[in-house]
Amino acid sequence: MTSHRIPVAFIIPALLAGGACAGIAGAQAGSTFTNSGQALGNGASTSVALGDLDGDGDLDAMVANLGGNTVWTNDGNGTFTNAGQALGDGVSYSVALGDLDGDGDLDAMVANYEQPNTVWTNDGTGTFTDSEQALGNGNTRSVALGDLDGDGDLDAMVANWNQHNTVWTNDGNGTFTNAGQALGNSDSTSVALGDLDGDGDLDAMVANWFFTENPPNTVWTNDGNGTFTNSGQTLGNSDSFSVALGDLDGDGDLDAMVANYGDPNTVWTNDGNGTFTNSGQALVNNFVWSISVALGDLDGDGDLDAMVANNDMPEGQPNTVWTNEGNGTFTDSGQALGSSNSVSVALGDLDGDGDLDAMVANLVRQPNTVWTNDGKATSTNSGEAPGKSDGD
Repeated sequence: MTSHRIPVAFIIPALLAGGACAGIAGAQAGSTFTNSGQALGNGASTSVALGDLDGDGDLDAMVANLGGNTVWTNDGNGTFTNAGQALGDGVSYSVALGDLDGDGDLDAMVANYEQPNTVWTNDGTGTFTDSEQALGNGNTRSVALGDLDGDGDLDAMVANWNQHNTVWTNDGNGTFTNAGQALGNSDSTSVALGDLDGDGDLDAMVANWFFTENPPNTVWTNDGNGTFTNSGQTLGNSDSFSVALGDLDGDGDLDAMVANYGDPNTVWTNDGNGTFTNSGQALVNNFVWSISVALGDLDGDGDLDAMVANNDMPEGQPNTVWTNEGNGTFTDSGQALGSSNSVSVALGDLDGDGDLDAMVANLVRQPNTVWTNDGKATSTNSGEAPGKSDGD
């Protein structure tokens, strides 16, 4: 491992409270992302989630902030406007969208620091109301939604810092109850849900902050009723900050990409039964302080690529795009997207042209940004240095 600097996402709340490198030179292909020129927010954001919040058919955004979460509505062309809502007044770390109360629109669960987690219900037009539930005791870093107990509604798993991770079951109307499970005893930073062992229910992979002598990243298997068991796997020994699941090698099961802070990012391949093996790739260029990873087909070739949000206080670092060869081998596209302290990235077709764009949440007085995808393959000549955008 390299350095163990504590990330800015942990520093700010404390102040408020009192193998070989895959990024080699050579022919590289992928879509090109361009800064849309929008400056969204005041630069105190920690998480972004995309979904059609107002029912008009395009993707809007909810952003978790260090005080007052916000909703940004899309005009259908990828131009976003602040809806004027200030949802909460605390320090929020993560937001996840889903139909929590069964009325057909997207609601939100928000993970908070030193405050309980909250559920915000949508009236169908993108206006959110606090359900007044206080879930947990306020040390959550990540929340993921899915039907964990097989009853047809969305439950939640939350990753907690210096506490056990927890499962919250939904009664179908958006009221959540702690399932009473204490999953691990780590400084956990991220959780992702998916059927990892092929038995038809949702399992979980949790990223942990290893520096504080925590266990490595873990896989939790579901018995189908929402009861989770540690699979016993110890995946990596880095300070991991984000995990995303997807079929990276084209064999039909869910693999994982993990963003690490101070170490190269890693790809973990699944044998189909939920056992993961390090692919041996060290995904790093000159920027190794990764905070968030999102998977999607960015270059239109039918496999899952990755965008990684990077952060280094105080200078900031460009975000990067990694293209997949189709077998789970990733190559740095050579794009350097911005130079901010980025902490979250979400992918979706924001401008309605059929390809995946990106919204990036930034910290330290740097507004959030929208990056539009041209949907076309590009190439970088051997030996060329990656270009740097004018903004972030």
